[in-house]
Order: sequence, then C-alpha cells, then structure tokens
Amino acid sequence: MKQHAPGVEIVEYNGPSYKPVIQSDADWMAAIMNGEKDSWRMPERIEKHLNSDELFVLLAGKALMITGGFGEDPGKISVLRMKKNLLYNVKKGTWHTTPMKKDGKFLIIERKDTRTRRVPLTPVQKKAIKL
Repeated sequence: MKQHAPGVEIVEYNGPSYKPVIQSDADWMAAIMNGEKDSWRMPERIEKHLNSDELFVLLAGKALMITGGFGEDPGKISVLRMKKNLLYNVKKGTWHTTPMKKDGKFLIIERKDTRTRRVPLTPVQKKAIKL
C-alpha cells in the first residue's frame, strides 16, 4: 500500500550501504546506512567532520560507536555498544567509525556540505577494538 500525506515526504530505503534519502531546503540531509556482509569487521579507517555534528540512530541490528578523541589526529580509542532508538550526536571534530552487523540499520542526519577527513587506523588503535 502506497502512503501519501500532503506536505509529507515518505521514504524507505533497504539497499546496500549508505544512501542520502532526503535532501532538505535547509542545510541538512537524512541518510540510511544498512549493514552488508562485510560491515562487521575491523575498521580500516576513522573519520571526523570538520564543520558539523552528525546524528546517528540505530534502528535495527547491532553496531559499535568507535571514537578516537578530538585531536588533529585520532587518539585513544573508545568503543561503545550502541542501543536501538537512542540518539548518538557525534560532535564536530570527533573521530569516529561505526561497524555494524549485516542486519544493522542507521538513520543518519547531517549537513549536506559536511567536510570529512578520513585516516587509517594504526595497529595500536585497532588492537583497542574488540568486535
């Protein structure tokens, strides 16, 4: 059954990986990120957003929020097991990555023009991550 409500955009996405699904007139967008067969593995890199926060909501499955501080380069690694339906606001400049199980699904809200810096995780940083 197709849903319709005047003035309301209704979107569903069940494809692989990350996809922006709503582009607002404002400066934000919403994206869905779905788990894939290889998404529950040791991350190779970590990233930070240079000009905005990024909001995550775990909708399904299991996922980790891995952070590495706020420095110019990633620092000490922290690992948090995420819970469904909580808001995780990753503050601007926070190094982060989010491995998830194949059945995982995130809602992500962020600025359309988010500038991102990505760097490889070091062997020492990877050692701190337990999947």
